[in-house]
Formats: sequence, C-alpha cells, structure tokens
Amino acid sequence: MAKTEKYDAFISYRHSEPDSEIAARLQKKLEGFRLPEDIAKKVGRKRLDRIFRDETEFAVENDLTHAIDVALLNSDYLIAICSPEYLKSTWCRKEIESFLRFHDRKHILLVLADGEPQDAFPPEVVYEDLYKIGPDGRPYWTKVQREPLAADCKGENAKERNANIDKAALRLIAAIMGIGYDDLQQRQKQEEYKHTRNRVLIVFGVLVAFLAVCIGFLFRIAGQNVEILNQNEEIARQNEIITLKYADTLAATSDNLLRDGKRTDAVYAARLALSDERTDNYSELATKALANALGIYDMPDSFGCDSDVQLPCSALGDLVISPSGKYASVKGLDRLRYVVDLNSGTTVLSFDEKDYSYFVFDGEKGFVFRRQENDYVYFDLATGTETDLGISEADFDPNSKGEGYCVKSADSLALYKGSNPLWNINYISEGFPEGGRQDVNITFINDTNECWIFITDYENRKTFAYAVDMTSGSSRRLLVADNVCFSPVTDGKSIVWTQSEGDGHTLWIMDINSGTKNSKTVSFNYEAFVLNDDVVTVSGEDITILNRSLQEVNRINAGFYLKSYVSSDSIYLLDKNCHLYQIRNGSYDRYDTVPEDNVYSWMMVLRNGKLYAALQGDNHIYTYSFRKSDYMTVTASDFEALTSDYYDWGFIKERPVASSFVGLIMKGETEFPENRIRRVVMCENAGMGLVQLFDGAVHIYDSSSGKKIKTIYSIEGSVSEFYYDRNIGYYYLSSQNVDVYDEDFKNIYSIRNCMLSGIEKQSGAIVVYDLTKGLSGSSTYYSVHPVTYGQLISLADKHLSGYEPDERVKEKYSLD
Repeated sequence: MAKTEKYDAFISYRHSEPDSEIAARLQKKLEGFRLPEDIAKKVGRKRLDRIFRDETEFAVENDLTHAIDVALLNSDYLIAICSPEYLKSTWCRKEIESFLRFHDRKHILLVLADGEPQDAFPPEVVYEDLYKIGPDGRPYWTKVQREPLAADCKGENAKERNANIDKAALRLIAAIMGIGYDDLQQRQKQEEYKHTRNRVLIVFGVLVAFLAVCIGFLFRIAGQNVEILNQNEEIARQNEIITLKYADTLAATSDNLLRDGKRTDAVYAARLALSDERTDNYSELATKALANALGIYDMPDSFGCDSDVQLPCSALGDLVISPSGKYASVKGLDRLRYVVDLNSGTTVLSFDEKDYSYFVFDGEKGFVFRRQENDYVYFDLATGTETDLGISEADFDPNSKGEGYCVKSADSLALYKGSNPLWNINYISEGFPEGGRQDVNITFINDTNECWIFITDYENRKTFAYAVDMTSGSSRRLLVADNVCFSPVTDGKSIVWTQSEGDGHTLWIMDINSGTKNSKTVSFNYEAFVLNDDVVTVSGEDITILNRSLQEVNRINAGFYLKSYVSSDSIYLLDKNCHLYQIRNGSYDRYDTVPEDNVYSWMMVLRNGKLYAALQGDNHIYTYSFRKSDYMTVTASDFEALTSDYYDWGFIKERPVASSFVGLIMKGETEFPENRIRRVVMCENAGMGLVQLFDGAVHIYDSSSGKKIKTIYSIEGSVSEFYYDRNIGYYYLSSQNVDVYDEDFKNIYSIRNCMLSGIEKQSGAIVVYDLTKGLSGSSTYYSVHPVTYGQLISLADKHLSGYEPDERVKEKYSLD
C-alpha cells in the first residue's frame, strides 16, 4: 500500500455477518453517492473520493499491522460497524486505538449493525477522559459520556438492513463532507422528486405519443398495411440489435469471469448469449468468448486458472491442501483457522488455533489440529467426531500423496493413520545415542503404501533408512551410508543424497534392490529429487536435471525455488517468481502462474499436478491445472508449408499481382488514399485479397471484381497469411495471432501467440506455429481441428450439465 494514498474514511468491521454485508453495501453507497449540484458547488467536490475497506483496497504487506496503521493515518474518518461481536475483536479495537493516535474522537462515526448501543458501541468512543478541577481546588480525571454521530442499520432481514444502510449513508456523507444533514436530506428529496417527475413526464409523453399513433392508425388503417409491415420489420430489426448487444455484453462478462479464474461461470455466461441453433445474427463475440472459456484452442498442456472457491474469511497465511484437493485449510485475518470443502465451498470447521502449532490432513479422511490450551486432536471428516491424541509437543509431517502422517518427538517417531499409531520406533532402542543429534527426513512414495524414513546419526556418522508398509505396519531397515547424508530422498527404486567430502560435496545415488552406488562431485545442493530416470538437484538459482548415471542432461536458470511436489510422472518446482517447472524424462516445461506483481503475497500449494493459490488479504482459493484440448494437438504428420503471398509498401508496384490488385480496388475506394496502404496479402484459393493500412485496419476484397467484402479493425500486428479452408468454410488471418472467421467473416475464434504455417498432408488440417517457444523443433507445431457452431454448443452443454452460478456470482457479474 502506498503511504501517500488518501481515504475519506476507513471502515472498521468484524469479518462476520451481518457486519461484512453492511460494510460492503455501505462502501458501495458512500463511493457511489453524487451530491446535488448546488451543494457540490458550495463544498467544491461532487462525491467522496475513496473509502478504505480491507477486502477491496487492502494490499497485504509483510507487516500487516504497519500497513493498517498507514491506512488509518491516511483516512480522515473511521466508520465503525458496531455489534457485540465487534467489541470482542482485538483487531477492531486496535484499529480504533490506532486511529485515535492520529485523529480526534469526533472523526469516529458509529454504525449499529446488531445489538443495542450500550452493548455494541466502543467505550473508548462513547466516553472521554477529561481533566477537571474539583471544588477543593485539586485536579482530577473523570470520564464524560459524549454522543458520537451514530446510525442504525439493524434489520430483521437483508431488505430492511439495506433500506437502513441507504439512510445511514446519507448521514455519514453529511458528517464527512461537513454538510448539514437536514439540508442534504431535503436537497436529496428534491433531486429524487425531480427524477420521479421527469420519469412520469417521459412516460406520459410516450403514452400521449402512443395514443396519437393509435388514433392516426384508426383513421388510416385501411391504406397502411404496407407501412405497418415496414414498421414491424423495423421493430424486428431493432429487437435483433438489442438481442445482439445483450449477447455482446454477456461475452464481455464471460471474458471477465475467465480472467477472474471462474471458468465454468465464464462458459455459462457465454452460452447464455447463444441460441441452440445458429442464426444469421448470432454474436461473434459470444462465440469467441465461449471457445476461450472452453479452452478449445488452448495450447496442449497449457496451464491456467480453472476455478475458484470463496473462503469464509480473508486469508492471512498457512494454506494447506488435502492430497486430492478436496479440502483446504487457511488461517484468516481474524486469527481463526478455517477448514473448507473445496467442492461445495462449505466450512467444515473453524477454530482458534494455538500459535506455532501444526495442521496436517490425513488423506481425505480427517485432519490433525490444536486449539488454544489443548493437546492435538484428530477430526474425522466422515463423522465430525474429535479424538484427543494426547500429544502436546511434536513435529508433524503430512503425506501429501495419500493417507497417513508422521509424528516426531524428541526421543521417538511414529506413523499414524487416523487417530491410531501404525508404526513407531524409539531412537535409543534402535541404537541411536541418547541425547545425540539425529536428522530425520520423510518420503511418502507415489502410488504405493510405502513410507521411507531416513535417520542420520551425526555422532556415529551413519545414515539409516526404514521402509514402512503403511497397510500392515511392517518395516525393514537398511544402512544407506557410513556417513552423514544431507537431504536423502527416494522414489522407492533409488535413494539420492549429498555428502560432504573434504572441501567439497558429492552427489550419490544407490539402487535399492542391488545396493550399487554411483557418485558425482557437485556444488552444495539445497535439495535433491528422484523419479524414474530423472535426478534433479537445486543449488541457488540453478536447477540441474541428470539421469540415473548422474550425467547432466539439462539445466534451468530459475529464481530461488520455494515449493516442490513429486507426482507419479513428474517433478514440479515452483520458484520465487511464481514460475512452475514440470520436469520429466530429462526435459522440462515452464508455466506462468499467478500475477507477478504480487508474487510474495501469494500462498501456493502443489497437489497432484494442480496448483492451489490464495492471495493474502483476499477471500478466494484459485485452482490452476493443466488443460488439454482435443482441437489443438501436436502435429503428428508431415505438413506442406504455406507460401507467404504478401507484399510490403515500397515493393507493391514492383509485383504485378499486388500492383494489379491495388489498382483494381482503388477505382472504387473512397475511404483512404493509395499511399496509406502498408501491406497487400493475397488469398488465391478463395479469390480474395486484402490491404492493411498503416493504422492497422484491414480491408478485404474480391480479387476479380474489386468489391469490398469486409473491414476489420481488431487485428494485432501485421497480417502475413490469408488462407481459406474449403472443408469447413473458414478463413484464417495470421499475424501475432491466428484469427478464424466464418463464411460471413465473423471472427469466431482466435488462436493466441501463433502464426499460420501449413496444411497437414494426410488430414488437411491447418498447422500453426507456437511463437512463445521459439524454433525448438516439431513440438512447436500444432494441428488445428475446427469446431462448428453446433459442436461448440454441444461442448458447452456437456461441460455445464445443468450448472448454475451461485447467487454471489450472479449478483456481482449481473447474470440474473
């Protein structure tokens, strides 16, 4: 938050209902209110500038308390949404305390959300300490009750509360603006009367006009059949225009929903704009929005935000996701921890968590947590019952791939499933020295019921491994090395670790079945990973990919990595710049995730090929996943490259085809002079050509007659290819993107960051080239399989399957 940002008022409220609802509506009313013209001239402003409310204005910094203090310092007034629960909030009381350090009590305005004033209003606002002289001449301090400006917003239901909020807003605006409330109220009523009178006059005028038309029709109806038909046609045409404008509006809403990570809601909005059967007047914007929402032409294995779930709180930190992504847990700004069902969005449990305690999921069956002043408890998700584990001090390691979790204490270690220990050891009983230093590393193996526990004995300089069957509780022990092993890991087939040897470090790999070992001198590795034939080491900003012979096969220069996850087929690393690296079979792909301007404010968790992200201060969890389209596939066969048939300004007259075409079209062209033409592109198989002007506009003509067919203003960059697909009747214009047009030249799809390259010899499919990956081989070429209008509608209906957005989404995005 910029320290120079100024606010007219700071809304202080507790994150619970109805307080949050009142705060949100009040902010909307305060910021949207326009003063009557004569009062605006007197006060020199038409409206309040900005109102601070954490969920809309608050940009989280590392020091939240400081950030709030800055907002309070830069706010002229504080509006407290008061209730009995408000007084119980330490954070809310601190906001009042901080505001009073910078401002007078008269600048605190109270809004009653629930309860009675004596139970809801903060004492530090209602009472003021005054210094007085007593009858005996001695000074003393006394509390004097004052009457702060207050407004009542209580109501039995939302309708009553909203009406009271609207009245309260007027009172608060008068106080903040320094205007008399009665005067403002009277002027507001006058403005409302004017608007009502004008609406009545308009309606009356329409009725008079309608009656006049009707009377005229009565006298002339016999000879006006043709005119009536013409008027009906005009009405029908106007209805078509209105319908199309509405569809285009829904298309823009769909684009906004997709941008906000609400993919299914985006499909819903775009589908709402399109009829079941194609008409002549369908919306090209809605068609394009629906294709984008369905990911029809997403790049193979592209990565993006698919959905979001609203949290019951504003997130503070410590995001935890269950192994399959069914449940999430996060600590809120109200200092409570919440557990949420990500499928339904319902809250499973909220509680006051003990500071610096652990929270771990046990697969999708339950979770372990600790309340203030209590031992750790196991919560069964199926029954809702809680079981005291009798554990007060321990470290917990979850199984991010399935059921089970590890509990480590000072002298022992245990593996649990549910609320019962499955396997445990005592360090002394296992021969480790009493009071000695041990380092423990835990690895749960993908697609198995096996857990590997590595214990490094620093005193005796040995490292052992225990392989535990999480089904039976049986285990086996083996000696990994007669040395201290740093960060040992395994995929169940091999074990990888680093050792200090002399002044350097050595990377080791051991085959578990045969016991054979191999090593390589390396710089110090912060962490290592192994999966199938890939061994990955991380050192500083370098990620090195090796094979099982420890030969380097690839290297990535990335930001310092923050998160890791090993799935059944890939190693995922997430760096500090929020770039996700997927490593498999010696190669890697990089994907952008959350917006880079807030990278340090995002909490991110990788689970089973998906990324779950929450922004501090926001109340949503966003899900990012890999998407694969059946209509955009890696080109699997040979293709015939298209021969570019374009001519740039300065060379047009030297090329007979281009010169003849320009001469033909300029005979009838009146919109621009010839010297404004920047490029000519011919489409021989359609008998067309186009010119692109210096301002970017594209004009398409019949190359035989010179008749203009279409003018396009939305092309990004210079057009380099113009192709007609006779099989389906689509036109392709290639620039920075490949824009697809139907036979009426409606722009129905856009394939982003690609250029038209050729035609598959076997299938005849269009082939495009991925501009984002550079010239790195055939993997950058994709075959495009066009989708008809009917197919697009069927895909949308299948995706939705009766889905309806929730009421909050409908209200926010005007989908009612």
